[in-house]
Amino acid sequence: MTSGFQQFPTLTTTTIVPTDKSLFNPYFTRQYESIAATVNFKDNSFYPMAISDIPTNIVNLLSFGAFIICVSGVDSTLPTLTASLCKSDMTVAGQVVVIGSQAGTGALTWAGINLTITSTATNFQIAHNRAGITANFNVRVILTNG
Repeated sequence: MTSGFQQFPTLTTTTIVPTDKSLFNPYFTRQYESIAATVNFKDNSFYPMAISDIPTNIVNLLSFGAFIICVSGVDSTLPTLTASLCKSDMTVAGQVVVIGSQAGTGALTWAGINLTITSTATNFQIAHNRAGITANFNVRVILTNG
């Protein structure tokens, strides 16, 4: 057992190109799918995070750099948010610009509820405006540092 090591899918080192012209397009389609699956699998696309009405540090986010963050609920009707986060100094508050968002929906719990991201001198924080409720969200971060 190897501790701390994650095995990713790999591409074959050799391949046999079909000689039958009718198999050529399906062959390259499968090759492309194999390449895409291998590359995309290595990109840990999102992680879960509990978000409440109390601002919480966004996990897996460095204290400075440029980021695009996408947040959506693990269930339908939860609010969504995509934002640009910029912080040039790890000791100074950064800038948050909302790229797009949609308030939650649903009859009672999430209707009209929004996500907000703020910056402190040391971290970016996220919260929603529904008092007393914590929900699970998926977070995707594209970053320049790290």
